[in-house]
Amino acid sequence: MKFESQILASLFVVCFAICALVMGAMLTATPSSVQLAGASTTTVLAPVARAS
Repeated sequence: MKFESQILASLFVVCFAICALVMGAMLTATPSSVQLAGASTTTVLAPVARAS
């Protein structure tokens, strides 16, 4: 029974550490700047259907 308690305690520590690392990564992440659709100077060529 002591072995199972140690396994359960170590599993709790590992899960807590993973959750803390993921939460820390989410809170300290800096998002990249947003690129607006009309901000670029390139032109977009749209295909035109030919009437026959």
